[in-house]
Amino acid sequence: MERVKVGVIGAGLWGENHIAAYQGLPFADVIAIADPAPHRAEEIARKYNIPHWFRDYGELCALNEVDAVSIVTPESEHLRPVEQAARAGKHILVEKPMAHSVSEVEQMIAVARESNVILMPGHLLRFEARYAMVKEMLDQRELGSVVSIQARRNRTKENFKKYGRVHPVFAVAVHDIDLILWYAQSHVRRVRGYHRNIQRGSVPDLFWGVIEFSNGMLAIIESTWLTPDAVGVFSNDSLQLITDKGIARLDLVDGGLSFWLERGLYVPDTAVAPQIHGRIGGSLAAELSYFLSCVISGQKPQVVTAEDALEGVRIAVALVDSANKEQDVILDRT
Repeated sequence: MERVKVGVIGAGLWGENHIAAYQGLPFADVIAIADPAPHRAEEIARKYNIPHWFRDYGELCALNEVDAVSIVTPESEHLRPVEQAARAGKHILVEKPMAHSVSEVEQMIAVARESNVILMPGHLLRFEARYAMVKEMLDQRELGSVVSIQARRNRTKENFKKYGRVHPVFAVAVHDIDLILWYAQSHVRRVRGYHRNIQRGSVPDLFWGVIEFSNGMLAIIESTWLTPDAVGVFSNDSLQLITDKGIARLDLVDGGLSFWLERGLYVPDTAVAPQIHGRIGGSLAAELSYFLSCVISGQKPQVVTAEDALEGVRIAVALVDSANKEQDVILDRT
């Protein structure tokens, strides 16, 4: 089987998860890592036996042997690595959200198209079996037409300290925006966002969003950073999708596995990036496997595209704008 030589740009916690997931795949070789933090790239390279490490991602992109890259830098630092990797002829997976602005995503799409490389966004819940099964049932017309969607994705107070650099719409709710757009298959007509700052951080820690579609469908999103730390990160997510023929429900409050410890209840991640037998699995591994299969076959991604991510960012920006202005934002005036 053909093996893809991969470079990873960004060696934070999620970048390290990318490396561990790639190393569990039989057709990937992670050969380079780049991170601007002193000694971080070298530390990760030694831990995972990666032959090349750099502080400057430009040096990674200049390696002829690198076929593809994962860009796992902070959300505001995606554009330049994407541009450099694309112009160097590397296929690209860029973590969600692709950017905080529509114009930056458009620039990424343009440079990837000009360079004739794959550009795939990291919306990994499209590869999580349960969410994907909902889509399958919709595509097979067993569920009928969507009438409304309620999505909840709440995270712990401790994680707010790590990821509270951006509005929760971009940090977490962007997952649900993407899923809702995937299921709805209709243009967004109007949005209304609401946010509150309970912990007095630099950004809000509570968000509610209402999305109205041109076909009449309604969606509600809840995203907070107020879950008690002892419960665990992946313990308060759910989806309810109502159609004219039935209901689909996905509830991760239980998660199927829990540990009752002296420090409290702990619900581990069993779906997104669980580590079993020393390897990262779950939807992250499935997403990276799909990306590599596209690289090997030379086929553009179909499960999730950069254009899908562009629309998601457009809706996310509108929701934040609505919350800031305390008024509806209309997107489709037809």
